[in-house]
Amino acid sequence: DVYKRQVPFSVQGPENAWCLDGGRTIGWEIALQAGEQISDEVSRRPLDRLFVQVGGGAFAASVAAGYRMSGATPSLHAVQTEACAPLLRAWDRSSSLGGAAQAAAHWSECMWPWEHVGNSAADGILDDETYDWLPVLGAMAESHGSPVVVSEAHVLQANDLGCRTTGIDASHTGTAGLAGLLAVRDEVRADERVAVIFSGIRR
Repeated sequence: DVYKRQVPFSVQGPENAWCLDGGRTIGWEIALQAGEQISDEVSRRPLDRLFVQVGGGAFAASVAAGYRMSGATPSLHAVQTEACAPLLRAWDRSSSLGGAAQAAAHWSECMWPWEHVGNSAADGILDDETYDWLPVLGAMAESHGSPVVVSEAHVLQANDLGCRTTGIDASHTGTAGLAGLLAVRDEVRADERVAVIFSGIRR
């Protein structure tokens, strides 16, 4: 039966195939919930923005791919910390080399390991290289999104706010997407629909 043959989903890089299925499933679930009927007459509007914390990049890439299957494409914001932000550097470099569509041809000019990885409470996203940067770059470009680099103050504030208001015992890595929203909140209109993902708990 199904129970005996089940395979757990994961968002951990070492189990990359499971990671992709787990991320896509989260994307499907968010898209489904965002499009649910409030009543027979009123449907919720699609999301405007989606903030996802990024280390190696597979999680953000697969979440975006899953959501895109719904036919809607919220602006994707990939969030990294000031301690390690190779994705923003790649985004900026690729912009002068033909954009995301041409980035693969300029791999070494856009993506290389972060030279001096600092410390952050969100230590789960301190990958010195965003290994799956190309699909993340493409998803951001396609959705008119952008990378967001957050201060350590925002990392700490997001975790305190997120845990206190939801009751979820999330880790600092898990709430880093919320840190991205806090970092750009002055750019977000009051009527926008925004989603963040709490992807990990304290251990």
